[in-house]
Amino acid sequence: MKRLTLSIITTAILLSGCDKDNDVIVIAPEEPATIESFNGLWEIKGSGEVWDLSSNGLVTYNFNSNTCIKADEESAQFTEPLAEYLSLNDEKDRLTFNSPASSKIELVKLDALPSQCGAGNLTTDMTLPEIFDYVWLSLDEYYGFFELRDINWPAVYDTYKPKVTASTSHAEFMIIMDEIFTEFGDGHLSLEGPQGEQADGSKIDSWIKEGILNGDGDINDTLAQLQAKELSVLKHLMSDGQLHSFEGTDAIRFGHISPELGYIRIDRVSGMILDNVADNILSRVEQDLDNTDLIMTHTLEQLRDADSIIIDLRYNPGGFDKVSQKIAGYFTDSDYTFGTKQIKNQAFKGEVIDLDVTSNTELNFTKQIYVLIGEHTGSGGEVLAMALQSLPHSQLIGEATNGSVSDTLTHQLPNGWELTLSHEVYKNQAGEVVEGVGITPDVETYAYATVDHKYMTDTPIEYVMQQHNVVSSHAKSADKLQQAVREVVTKTSLPSVSVAVIKNDKIVFEHAEGFANLEQNIPATVNTPYNVASISKAVTGVAIMQLVEEGTLSLDDKLTEVNLSFDPNNPQSPSSTMTLRHLVTHTSGIKDSDRIFCTYYKYEDQLPLATMFGLSFCEEEIPVTTSLEQLLAQDYFSEQGRYVGSGVYLDGAYGQAGEVMSYSNMGTALAAHAVEKKAALNLAEYMSESIFEPLGMNNTQWDHTKLSADNPKALQYNIDEAGTAHALPEYGYATLYDGELNISSHDLSKLLAAIANQGSYQGTQILNAESVKQLIGAQSDVFNIPYQQGVFWYWDGAFFGHNGGDPGTNALMIYNALTKTGVIMLTNGEDFIRGKEIIQPYLDNLAADLYRFGVQHK
Repeated sequence: MKRLTLSIITTAILLSGCDKDNDVIVIAPEEPATIESFNGLWEIKGSGEVWDLSSNGLVTYNFNSNTCIKADEESAQFTEPLAEYLSLNDEKDRLTFNSPASSKIELVKLDALPSQCGAGNLTTDMTLPEIFDYVWLSLDEYYGFFELRDINWPAVYDTYKPKVTASTSHAEFMIIMDEIFTEFGDGHLSLEGPQGEQADGSKIDSWIKEGILNGDGDINDTLAQLQAKELSVLKHLMSDGQLHSFEGTDAIRFGHISPELGYIRIDRVSGMILDNVADNILSRVEQDLDNTDLIMTHTLEQLRDADSIIIDLRYNPGGFDKVSQKIAGYFTDSDYTFGTKQIKNQAFKGEVIDLDVTSNTELNFTKQIYVLIGEHTGSGGEVLAMALQSLPHSQLIGEATNGSVSDTLTHQLPNGWELTLSHEVYKNQAGEVVEGVGITPDVETYAYATVDHKYMTDTPIEYVMQQHNVVSSHAKSADKLQQAVREVVTKTSLPSVSVAVIKNDKIVFEHAEGFANLEQNIPATVNTPYNVASISKAVTGVAIMQLVEEGTLSLDDKLTEVNLSFDPNNPQSPSSTMTLRHLVTHTSGIKDSDRIFCTYYKYEDQLPLATMFGLSFCEEEIPVTTSLEQLLAQDYFSEQGRYVGSGVYLDGAYGQAGEVMSYSNMGTALAAHAVEKKAALNLAEYMSESIFEPLGMNNTQWDHTKLSADNPKALQYNIDEAGTAHALPEYGYATLYDGELNISSHDLSKLLAAIANQGSYQGTQILNAESVKQLIGAQSDVFNIPYQQGVFWYWDGAFFGHNGGDPGTNALMIYNALTKTGVIMLTNGEDFIRGKEIIQPYLDNLAADLYRFGVQHK
């Protein structure tokens, strides 16, 4: 909202001083200037804007080298107060406007309007092709960041101008302009139509991605819901369960996480008290600055005894620079300069203006502050982040800010159209341009993630809490945590739950409740093996990276060159060459057909498991394919294969490798099979020798019959709508490596701890640090939510790991890279197949308790 406006602060100053004899001398104020003192034509260089000031008021013209438009007309009633905030140089040819919203603006005297602004040349109406030309030329002359944002502007004209003709509809024109602007990633670049429709350059930041991921309708409504969830988490973290504010404003809210740690959330730097907003911009800025003092004074008086304060700017899209500078003044005891700004474009290179903070000497907080930032921190919010970053007692945590920092230059076009663009270069204290780059954090982590909401946590805040050994009022002792596990089993129909908590590279808590086998009354223990479904993929990923590390294979191995007996490439995409990397990142174009559940079979008779659930679409009396190679070569990647069903590739271009991310069990099975063929080994046996045995994972096997007879795997149960647990027969599938691993929570904790500790657990190294980095790091640049896809392992916010779900199985394995905390949770029951799906919230709450125990474990 950082607009270039005619807004100023009306303040009365009475000058007084002392002579050398300490006699008080009162200096009478000069007669106030009147608007007539500044009458004339004045141009803001590099902006395409001329002011015509007279006793009748103010007329504003917007122009480029070809076109001029009479934009605004303001009455004398509006302009008269401006006189107090305008000043002339001695030569009377330069006018300074001291804007209260941002900084000073310099104007130069003109003898006459630019020729294109003459009465006979003014443009009062525009066709869509003419609007396109005006927008293109105005950006060409006044926009400041083509090179920085890697935009070939002449090429844009050549590409898009032919598309805008006399027959182009209004809607088509806006689509064209939005397509152009989207390439900029600049939140201050926009073209607004007469009905409020808008084409803009805003990038899809991670907060917006979260909204897209979690919403199914209006993105604004979804983001509002996410904000509400985030606020509930914040209240959960406050010691009194509340966020407080001055007179109910939601611009700035605060609370105590503990007596030593305060929290301030600043969601905007304008409209500081919404029910106290004046009609005109001048009064609005005045009130905002006054209200900022009221709010900040009240807030810091409540937090003055804290040793540290978290200042949360992650949801601050901007406002007025001067409000940001005023807020920063409450966190310093001395004045300072934190950066500069300068109009700089093809038309003009202006004066470098210092960005200053004036200390609030009456009340300031100069102890440690932690500033939380993210991609949704924009404009004036970024100015505040930059100002606070310059303080020696601050630390910025999160993601780089939006990078849309410049003041917004606005041009009014005929018929209600409005163009805004960025034309000022902001630099930080180190002299670095921040436009397009943003303000970078000192500690980098995901700023926004709905996975945090799931576990009632906020990763950046939890990180700060760790630094200060702050214990949440919701933290549970080990005894209370055991009771929480017990209550989940008691309140649900789950036969058992087995859990573990990892801190750094150590298991700091583990417990099991319930029965591994209800019929035989076999109690579950932390050493009871459970089927972990898709967590199996993550374990397979570790083995693959071991073979990559050994040089036996490469993630870039082509599937046509690994000794397969068939070609899995999509025949509709002959140019597509699938690699192992595509398979392990779910970007192969392979999908799971609608008959994949028909590949599940009962061990006792090899008949489809589907019959247990009353599903009749599988071949009920014909044994399921149990050979992985046969399944892939004959029954899936063969046109007449028995499991092809709805098809094995995504539709159209999406079925080509490397186009989209789409989770695929069959893709995983193909990856494992390709590895076995290339490396000439049995992958299950290889994992036993290279992972399970070295780490002492004694209760882990792919083949459940190889588990110790004294410690059999937990029997799996499906829970129906009535809450009755139905034992399932032992079942499997030829795809094996995508979900059939049996492992105890204790053993899985060892593996997770090893990956969290750069491949080592208690002195045993199963992967080197670089291999771990590849395992859990982004291995594809295909757009993806969650944000990063490694070798089967994935990231969700600051958490990496995997989860698993299958008939009779619900498993979780997560680790937060910033707080160094992990959670393992295994169950031998689920109600998401033919139950009411009421168990998951209990498990989520338990995971939250487990995670908090780990975060705050010393």
